[in-house]
Amino acid sequence: MKVRKKHDRFTKRIVSLCMAVSLLPMYAFSVSAADGGTVTSRPDTLIADSVTDPYLPPGGANWNKLKDLPIKDYGWGYGDTVTDDTYQEKAAKKIETNGWWAAQYVMNGWQTFDLSPYYANGTLEFDAVGAAGGETFSIGFRDVVTERQVNGEFYTDADDNPAETSVDALTPVTGITTEWKHFSIPLKDIVDPNGIFERSRVQLLKLTGNDTPVTFWIANIVIQSPDKSASYAPIKVNQVGYLTSGEKYALVSGYYNELGAMPGTPFQVRKASDGSIAYSGTLSLVKAYDPSSGEKVLKADFSGLTDEGEYRLTVDGIGDSSVPFRIGDDVYHSLAKDVQKFFYYQRANVDLTADHAGIFARIGRNKDDANLPLESNPQIKRDVSGGWWDAGDLGKYVTAGATAVSDLLWAYESYPGEFSDNQLNIPESGNGVPDLLDEIKVETDFFLKMQDESTGGFYAYVNRDPAPNRFVMDGKGSVSIIPTAQTADTVGALAHAYIVMKDIPPLKDYAETLKTAAIRGWNFLANHPAFIAQPDGPYNDNDDANDRFYAAAALYRATGEKAYGDYVVSHYKDFGSAFDSADVSHGIGGMEKIGFYHYLSGMAPDAAVKAWFAEKFKAWRSEVIHTSTDLAVWRNSTNTAFYWGANSNVASVPVSLAIGSRILGLFDENNLKVAAGDLNYLLGINPLQLSFITGYGERRVTTTIHDIYNKDFILEMPNGYMPGGPNNNGRYTFDAKAYNSSSIDWETNEQALNYNSPMIYLTAMLSHANAAPSVSITSYQDGQPIRLNRPLITWTYQDTDIADTQTAYQVQASNDNWATVGEDSGELAGADASYSMGTLEDGHWSIRVRAKDSLGAWSEWAYRSLTIDTVAPTLTVTLDPATLWPANNRFVRVTARVEASDGLSQVESVVLESITPNVVVGDYASMVQEAEFVTLDKEFKLLAHKSKGKEPLVYTIKYKAADRAGNVAVTTATVTVPHDQSGTK
Repeated sequence: MKVRKKHDRFTKRIVSLCMAVSLLPMYAFSVSAADGGTVTSRPDTLIADSVTDPYLPPGGANWNKLKDLPIKDYGWGYGDTVTDDTYQEKAAKKIETNGWWAAQYVMNGWQTFDLSPYYANGTLEFDAVGAAGGETFSIGFRDVVTERQVNGEFYTDADDNPAETSVDALTPVTGITTEWKHFSIPLKDIVDPNGIFERSRVQLLKLTGNDTPVTFWIANIVIQSPDKSASYAPIKVNQVGYLTSGEKYALVSGYYNELGAMPGTPFQVRKASDGSIAYSGTLSLVKAYDPSSGEKVLKADFSGLTDEGEYRLTVDGIGDSSVPFRIGDDVYHSLAKDVQKFFYYQRANVDLTADHAGIFARIGRNKDDANLPLESNPQIKRDVSGGWWDAGDLGKYVTAGATAVSDLLWAYESYPGEFSDNQLNIPESGNGVPDLLDEIKVETDFFLKMQDESTGGFYAYVNRDPAPNRFVMDGKGSVSIIPTAQTADTVGALAHAYIVMKDIPPLKDYAETLKTAAIRGWNFLANHPAFIAQPDGPYNDNDDANDRFYAAAALYRATGEKAYGDYVVSHYKDFGSAFDSADVSHGIGGMEKIGFYHYLSGMAPDAAVKAWFAEKFKAWRSEVIHTSTDLAVWRNSTNTAFYWGANSNVASVPVSLAIGSRILGLFDENNLKVAAGDLNYLLGINPLQLSFITGYGERRVTTTIHDIYNKDFILEMPNGYMPGGPNNNGRYTFDAKAYNSSSIDWETNEQALNYNSPMIYLTAMLSHANAAPSVSITSYQDGQPIRLNRPLITWTYQDTDIADTQTAYQVQASNDNWATVGEDSGELAGADASYSMGTLEDGHWSIRVRAKDSLGAWSEWAYRSLTIDTVAPTLTVTLDPATLWPANNRFVRVTARVEASDGLSQVESVVLESITPNVVVGDYASMVQEAEFVTLDKEFKLLAHKSKGKEPLVYTIKYKAADRAGNVAVTTATVTVPHDQSGTK
């Protein structure tokens, strides 16, 4: 690791040096820019001549050219026979027709492909030869479009799926000879004659003809264009917005020979209301050349802007501003709700009413899930209704559901304050249970129905097809297959649900049901130690070791039972590889890290396991932070990896990082930087300048693959859906731009349960990021008088995020109602919860304390009023009579006049403390009567007795006064019985 970091720093120094040298002559090419700034123009000739220019892409002049698109995969046809053949020394498809015919090649698997970038100057190239010469046919493309609009109206056809239509765009091919001949047809000549053909949704290359039989060969079919891959609007911002505190930035990118902005180019953040400048700065370099986009990338950092409001960002020399965005503490609150409500919209089999679903209300599909046959024996039927649709199709899978349930439960555990009842407007809202837990229960109810009664194992899935071809998928053979990996994943999710739900009073009994089901599932695994694969289908697995580990760990946390803990201890070292990759976290078939998190959250995890995990996790954590904040150009945790479903890992890596960091007490601002960077990427700071969340952002995804929402004749989908994102299958020039917004492109544009589930945790974490801690002063009572000039102030620190520990504090005092601060500790680092004030003079004081959490948020001030009083009260006592005479051995009533006062804290008590004669005659009671000590007794009787000696008898009467601060004054007065009347000895 150290070697790698050193190498990176060295490379940056070399790049910086090259930049400094190469940029010197460019300052001759400056032009006026907005607000008096300048922008450097970069002429192509200068770039071509500058061999040291760090902005020059590899690959020569055509580095950003659109890829040639070879078309090789034959799909289907009719009225013909299509075979592979070598004819006149060229590999080809031989097409022999025998009636009205068509032969069709798939363009992008069976998905659609966007030909729009190729349209302007692209051509369809191919070679053809005929058996007799003179053969003719038409060639072109077939699109597939859901909810096609023509002239503002939906265009439908008359089949069983009227919302999905296909239109052909064809042109005739003539001039075929008996020798190979090359044809080049402009795409415009094919597409333009058909005005409703959608060139961004092309599925098939189509060859077709009439009923005249022909035989010909075709080869080397390819679409070519001299044009370049698209580069999108240069200013990329988080289209939803940024938290008031924390990092705020935009990325500015474009092809080096098109984007004039350079390091040092001024930028401005302007108020959307009037265009006035709220913040300004200059761009810095992120990457001179980014291979994933083909662009140079610069950064506009405006973290110093903390005023809430709506803004746009402008850059000198770039004509258009960014799309609008907000700054505020609540920018993600709506998003956090919608990514949760995604799961309500994915509810299977049930009706969604307008009260809860609005315009997306619907009648439940596949309601026969309530009585669905097993695939192995259709005579056996089960109620497997409910749960969530897996993705864009109508299948239901315990693995995808279990992964999603896990993410949602961790979100609730970590940030319970972000989830409440009545939050989502779902049918269960108002039942006293947080809506998120109600939604989780929808899926755990389905899990219970998927449990085999006799064995305790769980069936894998319900397939996507409608009846009569819809089954509980347990294999086509005579023996019902209960798979072990899928069972283990479900066990883990159910155990986790028990952990959370047992503390929610309305769910307490239900939680016990979940625990019982999880234990039965584990017993199935124990009885079947060998791996049992699920019947073929989605989410297949070839190993169950990690799933069993996850299940055992979750059950250990749920029950504390030794058997589960022992399993973890026996196997934990098998999963060291889970910490090897910084760009992946957890997911379907890969829940090892989640298993560790459960085990270490259990009652008494083994010290050796914890130490081993801590070492592994800290190294992984360091690499994740380094990758996200230093290496990834676009701040996506997947860095340069763009694959099927990559967006799910963009969201889940910061989630796993946060959970593990919290367990080890490492959660800090780096966690938030990683999370914010990933959310920024998903909401628009990406090469496509696209928000991947439906409903969010001016330039956003509006539709994904969905069997329901692509057929409801509503142009957009419910808010909160996130597709898998860019995935280059070899047909795109740049990986990060390999995205097709078609509703028939499952490799980039389908959503899934486990794609959306980490978004709940991610948005909760960032919504909570500005949640300040709270402080309560525990020393003294409010208004309490004290007799200390240096009082010790103590407090308790609280934070709804238990990982946000106190990192600093401040204590102040004022004796003039905060017109001035008389004592100030300043900001003191540390987790101390006490502070000894400096010397405070007597008087009325107000004390206040605040504390800062590990994420930099300060609490509100906590106040305590005190009266500091170190002076004893005044106390005077006058006795009547002060002399007793005659000394006739009779009792005389004495009355005391007692006066006490205190200027600050008031007198709290005055008591008669003692009456002491200097000579005792007989016993004490024979000399003092009717005196009630320790009370304010002002009358008592004293014996008028002549002493035997020459000295008079003297009674000393002591009174004590105490003020509310605890200061004490003692005063004495005397009553004398003279020896004789003259007073002489």
